[in-house]
Formats: sequence, C-alpha cells, structure tokens
Amino acid sequence: MWVTVETFAGVPMRVGWWRPGWGARHPAILFVIGATPEGIDFPQLRTAAEAFARGGYLVMIPELPFMKEERLDPDGSAQIAEAYALLRRHPSTGARAGAFGFSVGGGALLAAAAREEFLAAAPYLAVLGAYFDMRTYVAAVASRTQRRAGRRGVRKGGEDPILELVSWEPSPDVPERLQRSALRLARDDAERTALEGVLAARSYDDALARIEALPPRLRDALDALSPAPAWQRIAAPIHWLHDERDMYVPVAEAEAARRAPGRARPLRLVVMRLLQHAIPVADSARGQGPRFWASELWTLLRFAMTVLRAAG
Repeated sequence: MWVTVETFAGVPMRVGWWRPGWGARHPAILFVIGATPEGIDFPQLRTAAEAFARGGYLVMIPELPFMKEERLDPDGSAQIAEAYALLRRHPSTGARAGAFGFSVGGGALLAAAAREEFLAAAPYLAVLGAYFDMRTYVAAVASRTQRRAGRRGVRKGGEDPILELVSWEPSPDVPERLQRSALRLARDDAERTALEGVLAARSYDDALARIEALPPRLRDALDALSPAPAWQRIAAPIHWLHDERDMYVPVAEAEAARRAPGRARPLRLVVMRLLQHAIPVADSARGQGPRFWASELWTLLRFAMTVLRAAG
C-alpha cells in the first residue's frame, strides 16, 4: 500500500493505493468511503482493499474530505468522478475499472454516476448499505420509520407493490450525526431553522412535507446528493448488498432503488441478515443455527463472486 496526494475538483486529499505483487496491469476498483473520521485508515476498509489486492485488483481509495468530516457536500459528485477518471488513466489499470461504495459513500457514488457521464458508463458499480434518495433517508431517520412493500402484496391488475410504513430504529448515533451534517448545509438562520424543523418531524410524511417546503437551494442540495432524481442516467450495471436490519441506512432505500423505473439494466439487489451495515456480523445473526449461517454465507459468497466477475 502507498499513499499519494491528489486534487479532485479543486480539493486536495490523500489517496490510498493497493496493488498486487505481480504483473504490470490489473482490473481496477475505486472504493468510495462512508462517513468516518478515520478516512482511509478505517481498519475494515483497509482489510477489504488488501483482500481485493491479493485477489489481483488495483484498489484506489480517495480520502474524500466531506466524508471524513461527515459533511453533506452537493459538490462531492465531481470529486468522485475525477477520482475515477484518474484510476482509469493509471498505468497499472487494465481493461476494466469499476467502483464500490460503502454506506453513505455508496449513495454518493450512485449520485455521482447519475450526474457524471464518465462514471455512469463504468463497467459496473457496487454498493453496500447505500441510500437511494436523501429525502426519504432523512425522513426515515427523523420519524424512525421506513416505507416498505407490505404483506398484502401487489395491487390488483398491476405490479406496483402496496407500500406501508413500518418501524425502523436507527443506531443511537445516527440522528445526531445526520443532524450535524445536514445543518452544515445552512447558510443563514432561516435555512438552519427550516432544516431543524425537518429533523424534528413527528412522522415520515410530515418530514417529507417539510422537506418539500424547504428553500429551493436546500431542496436542490438534497437532490444533488441523491441518485433518485437522475437514476435513469446510470448506464452501468449495479450490484447492491444490504442488510435487512441495517441500523444506519434502512433497507427500504435499496428496495426503492430496485422499484425505480427508467434504467435499461436491472439492479441486482441482495438482502441479507448477516451484516450490520459495514460490520461483518450483525448482532441479530449471533446465536442463529447452522442452516441460517450456511444460507447467509452462500448468499454473500455469490454476491462477492458476481462483483468479482464484473470486475474482471
């Protein structure tokens, strides 16, 4: 592993690189980190990068300042796209170069692909525990509910699922971290008060209504952070892994992405109960029997092999 300092969209940052110990050119993959003060020093991230490098892949991880500082940055898409462009130009990069986003970094990656043509045409994109729409993500955190397909199935004469609000309890640190990040979008007291009102909403629909009533600049900022408004522009195949009981980003975000129309290629979604966001084993999985573990591990292995085949 070695570290360089690069500038993307006018923002300098550290970049970590992992390269196999053999050969001159390799399939390459860009990792987009989630919100963590540790940046590229986050242990689980380094473990994943080392594993991919041992498997023959050139790995690049930009230490995006807005992720390290836990800021919502509508201009982050340009930084991610320029990082991907540098990876594509690297002399060690072979014929294929894709990207893998973790947590909110996965949502940021997809938002970048929806707006940056070069990234939208990547051979593949993969995400773990990502969000689809910043508006519904904020509403879920504020209301502690998520909108999922109900048990009643689909409407008569159609394929649209009947969506129902169900409870969702985020990790205790999530509301505070999201509030801190969201309020940094405000430029004056009026915008700050409006955002505080959204985060204080008592229900999911109330939160969405308050978001709709935000000043246009703030609504535009939330849309710029979201893959949803420009979803149909992403031409790349998307592989999405999400834990059903994720306490950081609700699984409803993944399901909404799968339902969203407009893409020529389908999204491959794998929902598990083995992970807790980016942590290898969820608390809910501990104590389960061997049949559960065999099934979940096989599902995870199939997802990993699918992504590795896409990566070349």
